[in-house]
Amino acid sequence: MAPNDVSMVVWCALIPPDELDKFSEYEDDLRSVSAAYEDWLVSMRSKSLIGADVGVLLDRIRILMINIGIACAMNRTLAESVQTVVSDHLRERALSIVGELKVDTKERAAVKETLAVFFQDLKFTRDIFPEEDVMGVIPVKVSLDADSSKGLLGKLIGSKSKKVKVDRESTLQAALLESSNVLKKIYMRLLSPDPWGTY
Repeated sequence: MAPNDVSMVVWCALIPPDELDKFSEYEDDLRSVSAAYEDWLVSMRSKSLIGADVGVLLDRIRILMINIGIACAMNRTLAESVQTVVSDHLRERALSIVGELKVDTKERAAVKETLAVFFQDLKFTRDIFPEEDVMGVIPVKVSLDADSSKGLLGKLIGSKSKKVKVDRESTLQAALLESSNVLKKIYMRLLSPDPWGTY
């Protein structure tokens, strides 16, 4: 449901409720954005998630961004504003999921650090090459803090933080897999009746 202070005339499920007031003067364009989102939902709900890697998922989200641009064809500023709001909220959600990843080995620490940078810089409106983009942000070394480590790892690194070298190829493969898991979660929320609700 729309918040009480937002007219149902300008309600658009794709835009987070707390951002809707920014677009209240664009009723006709928001109807077009809503229609484009609904069309996207229909086309995407028939597509399987099985075997959908990070590139496929990003392409599906980028199609939504393109559809927003088409829906606001005569109002480029509005299209970019809607794309920015949606992208910012997708990025925030992705970073929140990444922030919850457990770091119990140096490999996991490297993956988490890689994904944090990857999603922070990710442009949902652009075509990307996941392997190249992820490889480009893999750290050479990661810090391990003994206070946050448990078991054998904590004993191995001692009582002080230290930098540990990262295996870039294994980190790439693990990061690509984990990034697809993150994207599946935010993609599934986009397909839901309440894309910006708590989860």
